[in-house]
Amino acid sequence: MKKYNKLIINNLKCSFRNNILIYLLFVVLILLSCIYLKNGVMHGKSVGAGDYYFNIIKGVEKIDSNNKLKEIPFIYLGFAIFISYITGQILENECNKIFIIYAGTRKKWILSKITAIFINIVFMYMTAAIICFMCGKRKITFNSELFEKYFGTDYFVQNNENRFLYILVFFAAPIIASFAISMVQTVFSLAVKNMAGFIISMIIYIISIFDINIFLPGNGCMAQRSSLFMENGLSVSQVIIIDIIIIVITLIIQLKIISVKDIL
Repeated sequence: MKKYNKLIINNLKCSFRNNILIYLLFVVLILLSCIYLKNGVMHGKSVGAGDYYFNIIKGVEKIDSNNKLKEIPFIYLGFAIFISYITGQILENECNKIFIIYAGTRKKWILSKITAIFINIVFMYMTAAIICFMCGKRKITFNSELFEKYFGTDYFVQNNENRFLYILVFFAAPIIASFAISMVQTVFSLAVKNMAGFIISMIIYIISIFDINIFLPGNGCMAQRSSLFMENGLSVSQVIIIDIIIIVITLIIQLKIISVKDIL
Protein backbone atom coordinates (compact mmCIF):
# COMPACT_ATOMS: atom_id res chain seq x y z
CA MET A 1 0.00 0.00 0.00
CA LYS A 2 2.87 2.37 0.81
CA LYS A 3 4.40 1.80 -2.63
CA TYR A 4 0.99 2.29 -4.28
CA ASN A 5 0.44 5.61 -2.46
CA LYS A 6 3.89 6.79 -3.52
CA LEU A 7 3.08 5.92 -7.13
CA ILE A 8 -0.07 8.05 -6.99
CA ILE A 9 1.81 10.99 -5.44
CA ASN A 10 4.57 10.75 -8.05
CA ASN A 11 1.99 10.64 -10.87
CA LEU A 12 0.32 13.76 -9.51
CA LYS A 13 3.66 15.55 -9.04
CA CYS A 14 4.73 14.72 -12.57
CA SER A 15 1.36 15.79 -13.95
CA PHE A 16 1.40 19.11 -12.11
CA ARG A 17 4.99 19.84 -13.11
CA ASN A 18 4.30 19.13 -16.78
CA ASN A 19 0.93 20.90 -16.92
CA ILE A 20 1.32 23.91 -14.65
CA LEU A 21 0.42 26.24 -17.56
CA ILE A 22 -2.75 24.21 -18.22
CA TYR A 23 -3.79 24.48 -14.58
CA LEU A 24 -3.17 28.24 -14.65
CA LEU A 25 -5.28 28.59 -17.81
CA PHE A 26 -8.01 26.63 -16.07
CA VAL A 27 -7.97 29.06 -13.13
CA VAL A 28 -8.11 31.99 -15.59
CA LEU A 29 -11.18 30.42 -17.28
CA ILE A 30 -13.00 30.18 -13.94
CA LEU A 31 -12.07 33.73 -12.95
CA LEU A 32 -13.18 35.15 -16.32
CA SER A 33 -16.49 33.32 -15.95
CA CYS A 34 -17.05 34.87 -12.52
CA ILE A 35 -16.06 38.35 -13.71
CA TYR A 36 -18.41 38.12 -16.71
CA LEU A 37 -21.33 36.98 -14.55
CA LYS A 38 -20.77 39.77 -12.02
CA ASN A 39 -20.09 42.68 -14.39
CA GLY A 40 -21.37 41.59 -17.80
CA VAL A 41 -24.66 40.02 -16.71
CA MET A 42 -25.61 41.38 -13.29
CA HIS A 43 -23.87 44.76 -13.78
CA GLY A 44 -22.39 44.80 -10.31
CA LYS A 45 -25.46 43.47 -8.47
CA SER A 46 -25.18 40.85 -5.73
CA VAL A 47 -24.08 37.41 -6.94
CA GLY A 48 -23.70 34.47 -4.57
CA ALA A 49 -21.20 31.63 -4.66
CA GLY A 50 -24.02 29.30 -5.75
CA ASP A 51 -24.71 31.49 -8.79
CA TYR A 52 -21.03 31.57 -9.78
CA TYR A 53 -20.63 27.81 -9.46
CA PHE A 54 -23.89 27.03 -11.24
CA ASN A 55 -22.78 29.26 -14.12
CA ILE A 56 -19.67 27.10 -14.45
CA ILE A 57 -21.34 23.66 -14.39
CA LYS A 58 -24.74 24.49 -15.91
CA GLY A 59 -23.88 23.40 -19.46
CA VAL A 60 -26.99 23.81 -21.64
CA GLU A 61 -30.55 23.07 -20.59
CA LYS A 62 -31.92 21.72 -23.86
CA ILE A 63 -31.81 22.09 -27.64
CA ASP A 64 -34.63 23.31 -29.85
CA SER A 65 -36.63 21.34 -32.44
CA ASN A 66 -34.14 22.21 -35.20
CA ASN A 67 -31.33 20.63 -33.18
CA LYS A 68 -29.69 24.00 -32.73
CA LEU A 69 -28.07 25.13 -29.52
CA LYS A 70 -29.48 28.14 -27.71
CA GLU A 71 -25.95 28.88 -26.58
CA ILE A 72 -22.48 27.39 -26.84
CA PRO A 73 -21.39 25.96 -23.45
CA PHE A 74 -17.86 27.39 -23.50
CA ILE A 75 -17.08 26.56 -19.87
CA TYR A 76 -18.38 22.99 -20.22
CA LEU A 77 -16.17 22.52 -23.27
CA GLY A 78 -13.27 24.17 -21.44
CA PHE A 79 -13.60 21.65 -18.60
CA ALA A 80 -13.77 18.85 -21.19
CA ILE A 81 -10.57 19.94 -22.93
CA PHE A 82 -8.60 20.50 -19.70
CA ILE A 83 -9.67 17.21 -18.09
CA SER A 84 -9.15 15.16 -21.28
CA TYR A 85 -5.75 16.71 -21.95
CA ILE A 86 -4.43 16.15 -18.41
CA THR A 87 -5.85 12.60 -18.39
CA GLY A 88 -3.78 11.92 -21.49
CA GLN A 89 -0.72 13.49 -19.89
CA ILE A 90 -1.05 11.33 -16.77
CA LEU A 91 -1.28 8.21 -18.94
CA GLU A 92 1.70 9.12 -21.07
CA ASN A 93 4.56 11.21 -19.72
CA GLU A 94 8.33 11.00 -19.50
CA CYS A 95 8.11 9.52 -15.98
CA ASN A 96 6.24 6.42 -17.18
CA LYS A 97 9.18 4.02 -17.48
CA ILE A 98 10.31 4.89 -13.95
CA PHE A 99 6.75 4.38 -12.64
CA ILE A 100 6.40 1.02 -14.43
CA ILE A 101 9.64 -0.32 -12.97
CA TYR A 102 8.80 1.00 -9.50
CA ALA A 103 5.25 -0.38 -9.60
CA GLY A 104 6.51 -3.90 -10.17
CA THR A 105 3.20 -5.06 -11.67
CA ARG A 106 1.07 -3.82 -14.56
CA LYS A 107 -2.02 -3.81 -12.35
CA LYS A 108 -0.48 -1.44 -9.78
CA TRP A 109 0.77 0.80 -12.56
CA ILE A 110 -2.63 1.27 -14.24
CA LEU A 111 -4.51 1.55 -10.93
CA SER A 112 -2.13 4.29 -9.78
CA LYS A 113 -2.75 6.13 -13.06
CA ILE A 114 -6.54 5.81 -12.70
CA THR A 115 -6.43 7.04 -9.09
CA ALA A 116 -4.28 10.02 -10.11
CA ILE A 117 -6.79 10.87 -12.87
CA PHE A 118 -9.68 10.77 -10.40
CA ILE A 119 -7.83 12.97 -7.88
CA ASN A 120 -7.03 15.44 -10.66
CA ILE A 121 -10.72 15.67 -11.64
CA VAL A 122 -11.77 16.22 -8.01
CA PHE A 123 -9.03 18.86 -7.68
CA MET A 124 -10.29 20.77 -10.73
CA TYR A 125 -13.92 20.85 -9.60
CA MET A 126 -12.92 21.77 -6.03
CA THR A 127 -10.65 24.52 -7.34
CA ALA A 128 -13.58 25.94 -9.33
CA ALA A 129 -15.84 25.72 -6.25
CA ILE A 130 -13.30 27.49 -4.01
CA ILE A 131 -12.81 30.31 -6.53
CA CYS A 132 -16.60 30.73 -6.79
CA PHE A 133 -16.90 30.66 -2.99
CA MET A 134 -14.33 33.46 -2.67
CA CYS A 135 -15.88 35.51 -5.50
CA GLY A 136 -19.27 35.16 -3.78
CA LYS A 137 -17.72 36.61 -0.61
CA ARG A 138 -18.14 33.23 1.10
CA LYS A 139 -21.95 33.43 0.83
CA ILE A 140 -23.55 30.30 -0.62
CA THR A 141 -26.67 31.98 -1.99
CA PHE A 142 -28.70 32.04 -5.20
CA ASN A 143 -30.17 35.05 -7.00
CA SER A 144 -33.70 34.25 -8.27
CA GLU A 145 -33.58 37.09 -10.82
CA LEU A 146 -30.37 35.65 -12.23
CA PHE A 147 -31.84 32.17 -12.55
CA GLU A 148 -34.90 33.43 -14.38
CA LYS A 149 -33.33 35.97 -16.75
CA TYR A 150 -29.82 34.67 -17.46
CA PHE A 151 -29.88 30.98 -16.59
CA GLY A 152 -33.31 30.65 -18.17
CA THR A 153 -34.90 28.65 -15.38
CA ASP A 154 -36.94 29.44 -12.28
CA TYR A 155 -37.87 25.79 -11.72
CA PHE A 156 -34.92 25.28 -9.36
CA VAL A 157 -35.78 28.33 -7.24
CA GLN A 158 -39.41 27.25 -6.84
CA ASN A 159 -39.13 23.54 -6.28
CA ASN A 160 -36.07 22.49 -4.36
CA GLU A 161 -35.23 22.34 -0.68
CA ASN A 162 -33.19 19.13 -0.64
CA ARG A 163 -29.61 20.10 0.17
CA PHE A 164 -28.31 16.59 -0.45
CA LEU A 165 -29.58 16.93 -4.03
CA TYR A 166 -27.41 20.06 -4.42
CA ILE A 167 -24.34 18.02 -3.51
CA LEU A 168 -25.24 15.28 -5.97
CA VAL A 169 -25.97 17.65 -8.87
CA PHE A 170 -23.22 20.22 -8.18
CA PHE A 171 -20.37 17.89 -7.21
CA ALA A 172 -20.95 14.11 -7.26
CA ALA A 173 -22.58 13.89 -10.72
CA PRO A 174 -20.07 16.05 -12.65
CA ILE A 175 -17.04 14.48 -10.93
CA ILE A 176 -18.23 10.90 -11.50
CA ALA A 177 -19.36 11.69 -15.06
CA SER A 178 -16.01 13.27 -15.94
CA PHE A 179 -14.22 10.28 -14.43
CA ALA A 180 -16.39 7.87 -16.45
CA ILE A 181 -15.42 9.69 -19.65
CA SER A 182 -11.75 9.66 -18.63
CA MET A 183 -12.02 5.91 -18.06
CA VAL A 184 -13.35 5.45 -21.59
CA GLN A 185 -10.51 7.67 -22.79
CA THR A 186 -8.03 5.47 -20.93
CA VAL A 187 -9.36 2.34 -22.64
CA PHE A 188 -8.78 3.81 -26.10
CA SER A 189 -5.43 5.28 -25.07
CA LEU A 190 -4.24 1.85 -23.97
CA ALA A 191 -5.80 -0.06 -26.87
CA VAL A 192 -4.87 2.35 -29.68
CA LYS A 193 -2.89 5.46 -28.76
CA ASN A 194 -3.12 8.52 -26.55
CA MET A 195 -4.51 10.81 -29.25
CA ALA A 196 -7.30 8.34 -30.03
CA GLY A 197 -8.34 8.39 -26.38
CA PHE A 198 -8.41 12.20 -26.34
CA ILE A 199 -10.52 12.33 -29.51
CA ILE A 200 -13.01 9.77 -28.19
CA SER A 201 -13.29 11.70 -24.92
CA MET A 202 -14.05 14.97 -26.73
CA ILE A 203 -16.57 13.22 -29.00
CA ILE A 204 -18.47 11.97 -25.93
CA TYR A 205 -18.49 15.46 -24.39
CA ILE A 206 -19.67 17.06 -27.64
CA ILE A 207 -22.35 14.48 -28.48
CA SER A 208 -23.72 14.89 -24.95
CA ILE A 209 -24.48 18.54 -25.77
CA PHE A 210 -26.90 17.48 -28.51
CA ASP A 211 -28.69 14.64 -26.72
CA ILE A 212 -30.24 14.57 -23.26
CA ASN A 213 -29.54 10.89 -22.68
CA ILE A 214 -28.79 9.09 -19.43
CA PHE A 215 -26.29 6.84 -21.23
CA LEU A 216 -24.14 9.77 -22.39
CA PRO A 217 -21.86 10.62 -19.42
CA GLY A 218 -21.44 14.24 -20.52
CA ASN A 219 -25.00 14.94 -19.37
CA GLY A 220 -23.89 14.42 -15.78
CA CYS A 221 -21.47 17.33 -16.18
CA MET A 222 -24.32 19.72 -17.05
CA ALA A 223 -26.44 20.69 -14.04
CA GLN A 224 -29.28 22.03 -16.18
CA ARG A 225 -29.90 18.55 -17.56
CA SER A 226 -30.95 17.25 -14.12
CA SER A 227 -34.48 17.03 -12.75
CA LEU A 228 -33.42 19.72 -10.27
CA PHE A 229 -33.51 22.28 -13.09
CA MET A 230 -35.79 20.69 -15.68
CA GLU A 231 -39.31 19.37 -15.15
CA ASN A 232 -38.52 16.35 -17.30
CA GLY A 233 -34.80 16.34 -16.57
CA LEU A 234 -32.57 13.37 -15.85
CA SER A 235 -32.61 11.70 -12.44
CA VAL A 236 -29.23 12.48 -10.86
CA SER A 237 -29.16 9.16 -8.99
CA GLN A 238 -29.75 7.21 -12.21
CA VAL A 239 -27.06 9.24 -13.99
CA ILE A 240 -24.55 8.45 -11.23
CA ILE A 241 -25.43 4.72 -11.26
CA ILE A 242 -24.99 4.49 -15.05
CA ASP A 243 -21.65 6.31 -14.82
CA ILE A 244 -20.43 3.96 -12.08
CA ILE A 245 -21.37 0.99 -14.26
CA ILE A 246 -19.35 2.53 -17.12
CA ILE A 247 -16.40 3.00 -14.75
CA VAL A 248 -16.51 -0.63 -13.60
CA ILE A 249 -16.80 -2.01 -17.16
CA THR A 250 -13.96 0.16 -18.49
CA LEU A 251 -11.77 -0.80 -15.51
CA ILE A 252 -12.22 -4.49 -16.32
CA ILE A 253 -11.35 -3.81 -19.98
CA GLN A 254 -8.28 -1.78 -18.97
CA LEU A 255 -6.97 -4.57 -16.75
CA LYS A 256 -7.46 -7.03 -19.60
CA ILE A 257 -5.64 -4.77 -22.09
CA ILE A 258 -2.78 -4.04 -19.70
CA SER A 259 -2.25 -7.74 -19.03
CA VAL A 260 -1.20 -8.34 -22.66
CA LYS A 261 0.11 -4.91 -23.69
CA ASP A 262 3.79 -3.99 -23.79
CA ILE A 263 3.82 -0.83 -21.69
CA LEU A 264 7.57 -0.19 -21.69
